[in-house]
Amino acid sequence: MSRHTAHAVACLAVLVGSGSPVAATATAVRPVTTVSVMTYNVHGLPWPVAEDRGASLSAIATQLRAMRSAGRQPGIVALQEAFVPDAKAIGAAAGYRYVAFGAPSDDAAPAKTSGDRQFVAAGSMRYGEGVGKHVGSGLAIFSDYPILAVRRVSYPVCAGYDCLANKGAMAALIAVPGVAGPVTVVDTHLNSNGATGVSEPRALYAYKRQIDVLSDFVGAMARQGGTMLVAGDFNVGRDVERRAYFAQHMFGRSLTLTGGSLQCRTSPACRVTQRADIALSTGRAKDWLMYHPASTVSVRPLSLSAPFGHDGGNPMLSDHVGVMIDYQLAGSGRRPLPSAVLTRR
Repeated sequence: MSRHTAHAVACLAVLVGSGSPVAATATAVRPVTTVSVMTYNVHGLPWPVAEDRGASLSAIATQLRAMRSAGRQPGIVALQEAFVPDAKAIGAAAGYRYVAFGAPSDDAAPAKTSGDRQFVAAGSMRYGEGVGKHVGSGLAIFSDYPILAVRRVSYPVCAGYDCLANKGAMAALIAVPGVAGPVTVVDTHLNSNGATGVSEPRALYAYKRQIDVLSDFVGAMARQGGTMLVAGDFNVGRDVERRAYFAQHMFGRSLTLTGGSLQCRTSPACRVTQRADIALSTGRAKDWLMYHPASTVSVRPLSLSAPFGHDGGNPMLSDHVGVMIDYQLAGSGRRPLPSAVLTRR
Protein backbone atom coordinates (compact mmCIF):
# COMPACT_ATOMS: atom_id res chain seq x y z
CA MET A 1 0.00 0.00 0.00
CA SER A 2 1.41 3.41 -0.92
CA ARG A 3 1.93 6.14 1.67
CA HIS A 4 -0.78 8.28 0.03
CA THR A 5 -3.29 5.41 -0.06
CA ALA A 6 -2.51 4.47 3.52
CA HIS A 7 -3.11 8.08 4.61
CA ALA A 8 -6.48 8.16 2.81
CA VAL A 9 -7.56 4.89 4.42
CA ALA A 10 -6.51 6.13 7.86
CA CYS A 11 -8.41 9.40 7.48
CA LEU A 12 -11.48 7.56 6.20
CA ALA A 13 -11.33 5.24 9.20
CA VAL A 14 -11.33 8.25 11.54
CA LEU A 15 -14.24 9.80 9.65
CA VAL A 16 -16.45 6.71 9.63
CA GLY A 17 -15.61 6.14 13.25
CA SER A 18 -16.45 9.35 14.65
CA GLY A 19 -6.60 40.79 -11.10
CA SER A 20 -3.19 42.61 -11.66
CA PRO A 21 0.27 41.02 -11.98
CA VAL A 22 2.50 40.78 -8.93
CA ALA A 23 6.19 41.37 -9.70
CA ALA A 24 8.63 38.53 -8.99
CA THR A 25 10.72 39.04 -5.88
CA ALA A 26 12.73 36.71 -3.68
CA THR A 27 11.92 36.08 -0.05
CA ALA A 28 14.63 35.18 2.46
CA VAL A 29 13.64 32.61 5.04
CA ARG A 30 14.58 31.66 8.56
CA PRO A 31 14.96 27.94 9.30
CA VAL A 32 11.76 27.68 11.41
CA THR A 33 8.62 29.78 11.83
CA THR A 34 5.19 29.28 13.38
CA VAL A 35 1.88 30.30 11.86
CA SER A 36 -1.61 29.92 13.35
CA VAL A 37 -4.79 29.45 11.34
CA MET A 38 -8.38 29.50 12.57
CA THR A 39 -11.45 28.29 10.70
CA TYR A 40 -14.82 29.56 11.86
CA ASN A 41 -18.32 29.47 10.41
CA VAL A 42 -19.70 32.60 12.08
CA HIS A 43 -23.36 32.07 11.08
CA GLY A 44 -23.51 35.54 9.58
CA LEU A 45 -26.82 34.99 7.81
CA PRO A 46 -29.16 37.85 6.91
CA TRP A 47 -32.53 38.35 8.56
CA PRO A 48 -35.07 36.69 8.32
CA VAL A 49 -33.04 33.52 7.59
CA ALA A 50 -31.43 34.04 11.02
CA GLU A 51 -32.16 36.28 13.97
CA ASP A 52 -30.26 39.53 14.25
CA ARG A 53 -26.65 38.39 14.48
CA GLY A 54 -25.12 41.81 15.07
CA ALA A 55 -24.36 41.36 18.78
CA SER A 56 -22.74 37.95 18.38
CA LEU A 57 -20.67 39.01 15.37
CA SER A 58 -19.47 42.08 17.24
CA ALA A 59 -18.58 39.85 20.20
CA ILE A 60 -16.47 37.65 17.89
CA ALA A 61 -14.50 40.70 16.78
CA THR A 62 -14.12 41.85 20.38
CA GLN A 63 -12.79 38.47 21.47
CA LEU A 64 -10.32 38.34 18.59
CA ARG A 65 -9.07 41.79 19.52
CA ALA A 66 -8.68 40.68 23.15
CA MET A 67 -6.68 37.67 21.94
CA ARG A 68 -4.50 40.09 19.97
CA SER A 69 -3.89 42.20 23.08
CA ALA A 70 -2.73 39.02 24.84
CA GLY A 71 -0.59 37.97 21.86
CA ARG A 72 -2.73 34.87 21.24
CA GLN A 73 -4.64 35.84 18.08
CA PRO A 74 -4.57 33.56 15.03
CA GLY A 75 -2.27 35.04 12.40
CA ILE A 76 -4.72 33.96 9.70
CA VAL A 77 -8.51 33.60 10.00
CA ALA A 78 -10.72 31.80 7.46
CA LEU A 79 -14.43 32.58 7.89
CA GLN A 80 -17.50 31.03 6.36
CA GLU A 81 -21.04 32.48 6.25
CA ALA A 82 -19.69 36.01 6.51
CA PHE A 83 -22.63 37.26 4.46
CA VAL A 84 -23.77 40.35 6.34
CA PRO A 85 -21.75 43.57 6.80
CA ASP A 86 -21.20 42.93 10.53
CA ALA A 87 -19.53 39.60 9.66
CA LYS A 88 -17.36 41.09 6.93
CA ALA A 89 -16.25 43.83 9.35
CA ILE A 90 -14.84 41.35 11.89
CA GLY A 91 -11.37 41.42 10.36
CA ALA A 92 -10.83 45.17 10.51
CA ALA A 93 -12.50 45.45 13.92
CA ALA A 94 -10.20 42.73 15.27
CA GLY A 95 -7.10 44.51 14.01
CA TYR A 96 -6.21 42.50 10.91
CA ARG A 97 -4.36 44.63 8.38
CA TYR A 98 -5.14 42.45 5.37
CA VAL A 99 -8.58 41.17 4.35
CA ALA A 100 -9.92 39.39 1.29
CA PHE A 101 -13.35 38.04 0.40
CA GLY A 102 -14.75 35.29 -1.79
CA ALA A 103 -16.81 35.65 -4.94
CA PRO A 104 -19.78 38.06 -4.85
CA SER A 105 -23.33 37.10 -5.75
CA ASP A 106 -22.99 38.33 -9.34
CA ASP A 107 -20.04 36.05 -10.13
CA ALA A 108 -21.85 32.72 -10.28
CA ALA A 109 -20.53 29.90 -12.47
CA PRO A 110 -22.76 28.20 -15.08
CA ALA A 111 -23.17 24.43 -15.22
CA LYS A 112 -20.69 23.11 -17.79
CA THR A 113 -21.40 19.38 -18.22
CA SER A 114 -24.58 17.86 -19.64
CA GLY A 115 -25.16 16.00 -16.38
CA ASP A 116 -24.86 19.22 -14.39
CA ARG A 117 -27.18 21.07 -16.76
CA GLN A 118 -29.81 18.34 -16.39
CA PHE A 119 -29.38 18.46 -12.64
CA VAL A 120 -29.86 22.23 -12.55
CA ALA A 121 -32.87 22.05 -14.86
CA ALA A 122 -34.58 19.66 -12.44
CA GLY A 123 -34.23 22.11 -9.56
CA SER A 124 -37.11 23.33 -7.42
CA MET A 125 -37.73 27.04 -6.93
CA ARG A 126 -39.65 26.09 -3.80
CA TYR A 127 -36.34 25.17 -2.18
CA GLY A 128 -34.30 28.08 -3.47
CA GLU A 129 -33.02 26.53 -6.69
CA GLY A 130 -33.08 28.48 -9.93
CA VAL A 131 -33.97 31.82 -8.31
CA GLY A 132 -30.52 33.40 -8.49
CA LYS A 133 -27.86 34.16 -5.92
CA HIS A 134 -29.07 36.43 -3.15
CA VAL A 135 -25.71 36.62 -1.35
CA GLY A 136 -22.07 35.99 -2.21
CA SER A 137 -19.87 33.11 -1.12
CA GLY A 138 -19.69 34.21 2.52
CA LEU A 139 -15.95 33.47 2.53
CA ALA A 140 -13.39 35.78 4.12
CA ILE A 141 -9.70 35.56 4.94
CA PHE A 142 -8.12 37.93 7.45
CA SER A 143 -4.35 38.04 7.86
CA ASP A 144 -1.66 39.71 9.91
CA TYR A 145 0.67 39.12 6.94
CA PRO A 146 0.45 40.71 3.48
CA ILE A 147 -2.01 39.12 1.07
CA LEU A 148 -0.21 39.16 -2.27
CA ALA A 149 -2.90 37.75 -4.52
CA VAL A 150 -6.34 36.13 -4.43
CA ARG A 151 -7.95 33.46 -6.60
CA ARG A 152 -11.63 32.57 -6.48
CA VAL A 153 -13.88 29.87 -7.88
CA SER A 154 -17.68 29.50 -7.71
CA TYR A 155 -19.30 26.08 -7.61
CA PRO A 156 -21.45 25.56 -10.74
CA VAL A 157 -23.80 23.08 -9.02
CA CYS A 158 -25.71 23.41 -5.76
CA ALA A 159 -28.72 21.88 -4.07
CA GLY A 160 -31.66 23.34 -2.16
CA TYR A 161 -31.48 26.48 -0.08
CA ASP A 162 -27.69 26.49 -0.42
CA CYS A 163 -28.26 27.78 -3.96
CA LEU A 164 -29.27 31.16 -2.55
CA ALA A 165 -25.56 31.73 -1.81
CA ASN A 166 -22.78 31.74 -4.39
CA LYS A 167 -20.78 29.06 -2.62
CA GLY A 168 -17.26 28.31 -3.75
CA ALA A 169 -13.63 28.52 -2.68
CA MET A 170 -10.95 31.17 -2.45
CA ALA A 171 -7.18 31.07 -2.18
CA ALA A 172 -5.04 33.84 -0.72
CA LEU A 173 -1.29 33.90 -1.37
CA ILE A 174 0.18 35.22 1.86
CA ALA A 175 3.72 36.41 2.60
CA VAL A 176 4.38 34.71 5.94
CA PRO A 177 7.67 35.93 7.44
CA GLY A 178 10.33 33.26 7.49
CA VAL A 179 8.73 31.02 4.87
CA ALA A 180 10.15 30.48 1.38
CA GLY A 181 7.71 32.03 -1.07
CA PRO A 182 4.03 32.71 -0.38
CA VAL A 183 1.86 30.39 1.69
CA THR A 184 -1.44 29.60 -0.03
CA VAL A 185 -4.44 29.62 2.31
CA VAL A 186 -7.61 28.05 0.89
CA ASP A 187 -11.05 28.70 2.38
CA THR A 188 -14.26 26.98 1.27
CA HIS A 189 -17.85 26.17 2.23
CA LEU A 190 -19.50 23.12 0.68
CA ASN A 191 -23.15 22.21 0.18
CA SER A 192 -25.02 21.16 3.32
CA ASN A 193 -27.19 18.08 3.60
CA GLY A 194 -30.26 18.10 5.83
CA ALA A 195 -30.60 21.89 5.79
CA THR A 196 -31.02 22.01 2.00
CA GLY A 197 -34.70 21.08 2.02
CA VAL A 198 -34.17 18.64 -0.86
CA SER A 199 -33.57 14.89 -0.94
CA GLU A 200 -30.28 13.43 0.27
CA PRO A 201 -29.42 12.01 -3.19
CA ARG A 202 -29.81 15.46 -4.72
CA ALA A 203 -27.73 17.11 -2.01
CA LEU A 204 -25.11 14.37 -2.40
CA TYR A 205 -24.79 14.95 -6.16
CA ALA A 206 -24.15 18.65 -5.60
CA TYR A 207 -21.69 17.87 -2.81
CA LYS A 208 -19.66 15.49 -4.96
CA ARG A 209 -19.53 17.90 -7.88
CA GLN A 210 -18.37 20.68 -5.56
CA ILE A 211 -15.65 18.39 -4.19
CA ASP A 212 -14.58 17.73 -7.80
CA VAL A 213 -14.24 21.46 -8.50
CA LEU A 214 -12.50 22.08 -5.17
CA SER A 215 -10.04 19.25 -5.80
CA ASP A 216 -9.11 20.73 -9.18
CA PHE A 217 -8.81 24.22 -7.67
CA VAL A 218 -6.59 23.05 -4.82
CA GLY A 219 -4.50 20.98 -7.22
CA ALA A 220 -3.96 23.97 -9.50
CA MET A 221 -2.85 26.11 -6.57
CA ALA A 222 -0.54 23.36 -5.29
CA ARG A 223 1.21 23.13 -8.64
CA GLN A 224 2.58 26.62 -8.00
CA GLY A 225 4.84 24.88 -5.53
CA GLY A 226 4.21 26.67 -2.23
CA THR A 227 3.02 25.42 1.13
CA MET A 228 -0.77 25.18 1.28
CA LEU A 229 -3.00 25.52 4.36
CA VAL A 230 -6.62 24.50 3.75
CA ALA A 231 -9.51 25.48 6.00
CA GLY A 232 -13.27 25.67 5.82
CA ASP A 233 -16.70 24.21 6.46
CA PHE A 234 -16.64 21.02 4.39
CA ASN A 235 -20.05 19.81 5.61
CA VAL A 236 -18.89 16.21 5.68
CA GLY A 237 -21.13 15.27 8.58
CA ARG A 238 -22.12 11.68 9.35
CA ASP A 239 -23.17 10.62 5.86
CA VAL A 240 -20.97 7.66 4.87
CA GLU A 241 -20.96 8.50 1.16
CA ARG A 242 -19.92 12.09 1.86
CA ARG A 243 -17.16 10.91 4.16
CA ALA A 244 -15.81 8.43 1.65
CA TYR A 245 -15.85 10.92 -1.25
CA PHE A 246 -14.25 13.62 0.88
CA ALA A 247 -11.47 11.30 2.08
CA GLN A 248 -10.82 9.96 -1.41
CA HIS A 249 -10.46 13.40 -3.02
CA MET A 250 -8.81 15.34 -0.21
CA PHE A 251 -6.48 12.65 1.16
CA GLY A 252 -6.10 9.96 -1.47
CA ARG A 253 -5.43 11.46 -4.90
CA SER A 254 -2.26 12.77 -6.55
CA LEU A 255 -2.56 15.86 -4.32
CA THR A 256 -2.44 14.50 -0.78
CA LEU A 257 -3.57 16.81 1.98
CA THR A 258 -2.87 15.99 5.61
CA GLY A 259 -5.58 16.52 8.19
CA GLY A 260 -3.74 18.82 10.58
CA SER A 261 -6.49 18.83 13.21
CA LEU A 262 -6.82 15.04 13.07
CA GLN A 263 -3.07 14.58 13.20
CA CYS A 264 -2.81 16.83 16.22
CA ARG A 265 -5.42 14.88 18.16
CA THR A 266 -3.47 11.65 17.72
CA SER A 267 0.06 13.01 18.24
CA PRO A 268 1.49 13.18 21.79
CA ALA A 269 3.76 16.02 20.60
CA CYS A 270 0.79 18.25 19.71
CA ARG A 271 -0.92 20.10 22.56
CA VAL A 272 -4.73 20.08 22.56
CA THR A 273 -6.76 22.47 24.73
CA GLN A 274 -10.52 22.99 25.05
CA ARG A 275 -10.79 19.26 24.43
CA ALA A 276 -14.57 19.05 24.77
CA ASP A 277 -15.12 21.61 22.02
CA ILE A 278 -12.43 20.02 19.85
CA ALA A 279 -14.18 16.66 20.27
CA LEU A 280 -17.53 18.25 19.41
CA SER A 281 -16.13 19.85 16.25
CA THR A 282 -14.31 16.68 15.19
CA GLY A 283 -17.40 14.54 15.72
CA ARG A 284 -19.48 16.81 13.51
CA ALA A 285 -16.78 16.53 10.80
CA LYS A 286 -17.67 19.84 9.23
CA ASP A 287 -14.85 22.25 10.12
CA TRP A 288 -11.45 21.12 8.83
CA LEU A 289 -7.84 22.29 8.92
CA MET A 290 -5.49 20.57 6.47
CA TYR A 291 -2.12 21.22 4.87
CA HIS A 292 0.20 20.33 2.00
CA PRO A 293 3.88 21.28 2.41
CA ALA A 294 6.12 22.69 -0.29
CA SER A 295 9.01 20.48 -1.36
CA THR A 296 11.44 22.66 0.62
CA VAL A 297 9.28 23.07 3.71
CA SER A 298 8.10 20.63 6.39
CA VAL A 299 4.88 21.29 8.30
CA ARG A 300 4.15 20.02 11.80
CA PRO A 301 1.07 20.79 13.93
CA LEU A 302 2.12 22.11 17.34
CA SER A 303 -1.17 22.82 19.09
CA LEU A 304 -4.92 22.71 18.56
CA SER A 305 -7.49 24.82 20.40
CA ALA A 306 -11.08 26.03 20.25
CA PRO A 307 -11.06 29.71 21.22
CA PHE A 308 -14.69 30.05 20.13
CA GLY A 309 -16.69 27.36 21.89
CA HIS A 310 -18.13 26.66 25.34
CA ASP A 311 -14.90 27.20 27.28
CA GLY A 312 -15.42 28.86 30.66
CA GLY A 313 -19.17 28.40 30.42
CA ASN A 314 -19.46 31.17 27.84
CA PRO A 315 -22.34 31.01 25.35
CA MET A 316 -21.54 29.92 21.81
CA LEU A 317 -21.31 32.90 19.45
CA SER A 318 -22.18 30.74 16.42
CA ASP A 319 -23.63 27.32 15.67
CA HIS A 320 -20.05 26.15 14.89
CA VAL A 321 -16.92 25.95 17.02
CA GLY A 322 -14.04 28.19 15.97
CA VAL A 323 -10.98 25.92 15.75
CA MET A 324 -7.36 27.14 15.66
CA ILE A 325 -4.16 25.26 14.87
CA ASP A 326 -0.53 26.31 15.26
CA TYR A 327 1.78 24.97 12.56
CA GLN A 328 5.55 24.84 12.63
CA LEU A 329 6.95 25.47 9.14
CA ALA A 330 10.59 24.52 8.76
CA GLY A 331 12.66 24.94 5.60
CA SER A 332 15.52 26.77 3.99
CA GLY A 333 16.47 28.43 0.74
CA ARG A 334 14.97 31.16 -1.41
CA ARG A 335 12.09 30.73 -3.78
CA PRO A 336 10.73 33.50 -6.05
CA LEU A 337 7.12 34.54 -5.88
CA PRO A 338 5.02 33.69 -8.97
CA SER A 339 5.82 36.24 -11.67
CA ALA A 340 2.14 36.87 -12.38
CA VAL A 341 -0.89 35.89 -10.37
CA LEU A 342 -4.42 37.14 -10.92
CA THR A 343 -5.74 39.09 -7.97
CA ARG A 344 -9.07 40.64 -7.13
CA ARG A 345 -9.53 42.00 -3.64
